[in-house]
Amino acid sequence: MEFMEEKFKMVLHYIIYKCGFRNTVGRTVLHKLLYFSDFNHYELHKKSITNESYRKMERGPVPIHFESAIEELVEENNVRLGKRRLPCGKVMNRYFSVTEPSIDLNEDELSVINQVIKDISHMNGKQIGEYSLSDAPVKMTEDDEIIDYDLVFSRKSESKNKVFVKIS
Repeated sequence: MEFMEEKFKMVLHYIIYKCGFRNTVGRTVLHKLLYFSDFNHYELHKKSITNESYRKMERGPVPIHFESAIEELVEENNVRLGKRRLPCGKVMNRYFSVTEPSIDLNEDELSVINQVIKDISHMNGKQIGEYSLSDAPVKMTEDDEIIDYDLVFSRKSESKNKVFVKIS
């Protein structure tokens, strides 16, 4: 699988456009929305949307090309970076869409991304991190290792027809 850089940037920009205005959506939430979009699509259609690699970290999966993609989106003036001080004293990186993203995604890809946004974008970083750590592919991967897409078939779900697979 060859990484699709422009498509990854498009999906990232689209997710920021759709939910970056929410107070809970910072870097950690974006990481997980990208992960679930790619892995849920892989489970349903046997292919990733972006072919991005995700590394298992302490707080869940992290896309390895996130930093370069977000920097390019900021440099291109498509996205701007904001900061928000959290009650715990930490600073959250927030991203806001400056332009409407150009979308070149098929119906299946867009459907999966929109369902992921609908189902889990309301979570804060801590919640979505814990949630992602309970996903079978993440649980079955050692820390700092790349998560294998085929592990998604280890998930248990009530219905294979659902776009967003609930994690048991």
